[in-house]
Amino acid sequence: MPFHLSENELIGGTVLILSLWGLIKDQWFLANTRKGQRLTEWFGPNRAIWVLRIIFLTGMVFGALLASGIIHPIEWE
Repeated sequence: MPFHLSENELIGGTVLILSLWGLIKDQWFLANTRKGQRLTEWFGPNRAIWVLRIIFLTGMVFGALLASGIIHPIEWE
């Protein structure tokens, strides 16, 4: 029996994995990317880390919900 992923499962899983990677590498992201440096400028170093963590946690939840089929993307016909 071949293993088959739907498009939503693939995209949701990818978003989940990339968000998890970002959450693990949050300090690196803030120090080495323009967007991370901009977050640090806007919020300061202490708040920027929490803003970034919230963004990545939101991505993880969204990816999990998409992969599990609870939410569905808009489909244009």
